[in-house]
Amino acid sequence: MKTLTLGLFSLFVVSVFTPRHSFRAQSRNDEESIKNAYRAYVQAWKAKDLAALKDLISPDYMAVNFEGTLSSKEIELVIAENDNEWTAMTVDEIWTRVWQDAAIASGFISAQGKTPDGKPVNARVRFLAMLVKRDGRWQLVATQSASVKQP
Repeated sequence: MKTLTLGLFSLFVVSVFTPRHSFRAQSRNDEESIKNAYRAYVQAWKAKDLAALKDLISPDYMAVNFEGTLSSKEIELVIAENDNEWTAMTVDEIWTRVWQDAAIASGFISAQGKTPDGKPVNARVRFLAMLVKRDGRWQLVATQSASVKQP
């Protein structure tokens, strides 16, 4: 009887706790992958790396920019290509939430650079991004950004 009880208990422990542990481990892996994908997006924007941006941004992407205007992937690529010259652009803070193959990322970006006419720019931006996992990689499907006043 002890052997049967111990066997049933062992089966219970394995069946109940293993999937949760695996899910949490997968979730942590996905969270890091999401953070890395968003950081890659920011660095591609800074470098005006249109090939990388095309890969990181989903075809059905939409964005809400600083003026509250809705934008598409095609428009964002043109904006990225003609944006200010950035000497630095970093993701200062990033938080994620994952639901299977969908996720949100939120945080702050700091950027320094200059406008086309040479004026210095120092920006701090709060962002919210929606990402979807397709073919094993995370892509941005939506973003919204807002300037944060500098102290």
